[in-house]
Amino acid sequence: MHTTSYAALAFVAAARRIGVGVVIASDRCPILDRSWDWPEDSWVIDFYDPDGAAGVIAAGAAADAGAPVRAVLPVGGEGPARVAALAARRIGLDGRDPDAVAAVGNKLRLRQICAAARETAGGALAVPRFFAAGIDEPPAQIAARVAAEVGWPCVMKPLLLSASRGVMRADDPATFVDRFARLRRLLLTPALLEMDPLASRQILVEEYIPGPEVALEGLIFGDTLHPLAIFDKPDPLDGPFFEETIYVTPSRLPPETQAAIASAVAGVARAVGLGSGPVHAELRLGAPSAPVVIDLAARPIGGLCSRALRFARDVPLEELVIRQALGQDVRAFVPTHEASGVMMIPIPRGGILRGVSGVEEARVLPGVDDVVISIRPGEAVVPLPEGATYLGFIFARGDSPAVVEERLRDAHARLAFDIAARLPMGV
Repeated sequence: MHTTSYAALAFVAAARRIGVGVVIASDRCPILDRSWDWPEDSWVIDFYDPDGAAGVIAAGAAADAGAPVRAVLPVGGEGPARVAALAARRIGLDGRDPDAVAAVGNKLRLRQICAAARETAGGALAVPRFFAAGIDEPPAQIAARVAAEVGWPCVMKPLLLSASRGVMRADDPATFVDRFARLRRLLLTPALLEMDPLASRQILVEEYIPGPEVALEGLIFGDTLHPLAIFDKPDPLDGPFFEETIYVTPSRLPPETQAAIASAVAGVARAVGLGSGPVHAELRLGAPSAPVVIDLAARPIGGLCSRALRFARDVPLEELVIRQALGQDVRAFVPTHEASGVMMIPIPRGGILRGVSGVEEARVLPGVDDVVISIRPGEAVVPLPEGATYLGFIFARGDSPAVVEERLRDAHARLAFDIAARLPMGV
């Protein structure tokens, strides 16, 4: 996990509840170790060197034969997922194919695999029209390709980033050129270039799929998908940017549409050869009978959003993921019947967060479980498409999805954000 991972404490608590030990492999700074509350036997890894990170984990596992590592689990984004797969392979554990995990972490590669599978499966997989372009290509030239190969409107997105970061819609050549320049500036930041010098210099341009968006959380056993939840996203995600806000479950969609969603995710996972483990998918319902998988992740849902899910005997999602990794069949754990949801608190404008008022007032509203502000006063806040974080999370439950949605909106309305403008940098 990254040191900044939201879900770190939840996974550690779930492991202790099961009764297994935990060793954390993180990108913490070894010079500042005493500033971090990690266990003494945790390992320092570098996510910019996945093979080297896997080697550190494998060496650490081999150093203590009395406490064998039984599973390597990723917490957070696609970088941890890839390192976990590589490390499990080196240790000799059953785990996901590192190439498959890398494929779902690269949006272009995922599209290419799905397009090839669609050809061999007779069109069973719905895949948007797409092509890749380099960030150094003339944007007007790329816009001409859009008109010929994809059509307007289109969506441009980075190959490697997640949580809608850098994803933008363009309706015509003029807006494409403007937003392409914005995306190019983002991808040229040193940290992103270091992730992957080749993939960071490319973007995916694809057909815009109209309609509502949903998310599926599940576990894969072999090549069989076991859906855990389908989340409705009641706020429209039409662009120009795609900031997610509310997730509510159970879904209000008809059973046949929910079945089509699960079938589409299972089809993409099989095409990639993802194998057993958690999966989080995002889909567009351009046609209810043919949902389009727009993103697939070889990990559980991100942020603190897993708190919106609870299973039989008050078991959290993290416990199911750990138990499955230890070889247990957890398909008997069904979600509780009560509706629940989470709001990822959007950043209204960029600047320096001075504070958030109304938190306690929102927390005591009926059905509101918690309000978590995850950015501290004095820190910079950057909205999408450049930003990578939310201000925090609101959790609610109720008798129906509609009630949960209303409670989340009511709690959010009680919050007020004091954000100061950032001073310009001198040269």
